[in-house]
Amino acid sequence: MTGEYQEWEIPPANQPKQADCAFDLSAALASVFALRSEIPEDAFTAAVLGTERAGNGVLIRADGLVLTIGYLVAEAETVWLLSNDGAAIPAHVVAYDHHTGFGLVQALAKISTTPIPFGNPQMAEAGDPVIIAGHGGMRHALSAWIAAKREFAGYWEYLVSSTKPSSSHRRIPIGAAPRCSTATENCSVLVPCLCSRSATTIPRPKAT
Repeated sequence: MTGEYQEWEIPPANQPKQADCAFDLSAALASVFALRSEIPEDAFTAAVLGTERAGNGVLIRADGLVLTIGYLVAEAETVWLLSNDGAAIPAHVVAYDHHTGFGLVQALAKISTTPIPFGNPQMAEAGDPVIIAGHGGMRHALSAWIAAKREFAGYWEYLVSSTKPSSSHRRIPIGAAPRCSTATENCSVLVPCLCSRSATTIPRPKAT
């Protein structure tokens, strides 16, 4: 599971710099985990979304609660998280919100990484700098800016009234939809996560 995530790298010139950030960049990037899920072959979504899915998730609570895009974990039978230090952590699906398209998974082992705090996506405006971050730390982080804020219809599951980054300190996006074709070259859709703040009210796992 580790090798495929280390084969590529964002060119250093396009990676974010700590000097440009008013927060601990390395700590923020460490909160992004790789996520892999396995889905039964007879699941309703298997034919369209496949039985093996991979993406990213962000640690949003110290007890191991991870926010991700919902279709990665829809009907998942097995879920694994991979940290930047190479630790593979089993997890299970806690919730899938069809309204926002987000999913929540709970790590089944202790995670020492600091969770990323919620920001306010309403403050983000076109032209603001952002960091698009995937699992893998600085090598998989890209400096970018907001090209536009507009309605986005994910035909497979949901409608978002205003797509834009949701961030910690307005810098680290914690939700992303697939690349789309727009009038703007090299543009991807980032889904705001303010509507997922209720995730912090999910009951915490009992101590064992």
